[in-house]
Amino acid sequence: MTDINSYVEYFRKIAAEHKEINDFYMMDINEPLAALRSNIKYPALILTSLSGNFEASNLDNILDSINAGFLIIGHLDKIDDFSAEVLVLSKMKQIGTDILSRMLLECMECELLALKAIPGFNINSVSYEMLGPVFDNDYGVMYSFKLLDCVGLEFDPSKWDM
Repeated sequence: MTDINSYVEYFRKIAAEHKEINDFYMMDINEPLAALRSNIKYPALILTSLSGNFEASNLDNILDSINAGFLIIGHLDKIDDFSAEVLVLSKMKQIGTDILSRMLLECMECELLALKAIPGFNINSVSYEMLGPVFDNDYGVMYSFKLLDCVGLEFDPSKWDM
């Protein structure tokens, strides 16, 4: 199964190392909303919640099919500045593309943290959607993708009082 701690750490590392990303938040919408009240630093990377399902066409190879993703957001001070909206959306899309290119490279190079954090990442599964205005006149791009990981569902009797 995907290591959730590694998943969060992987994207925290990406946010820290990308020269244009200034903040990182994860999964719980209350975290960025609280930060909005205390000066979020833009552009920000926000992880979306994980969801998924198990796939077992046969019981030999059970897969954990994970829906994952992130949001890159920037901020506009002036409401209804349509030319500025286009510029910030374009910039957020470029940053998102930078992140995807790193994910792809690290998977191809079998980088250890990437293998634990984003197993089975396939660039063909990536979709994106432009968003805005959201929060407090923020604009951005939400990226979604699938991860695939083998899962063992062996019954462990030591974990049960039976």
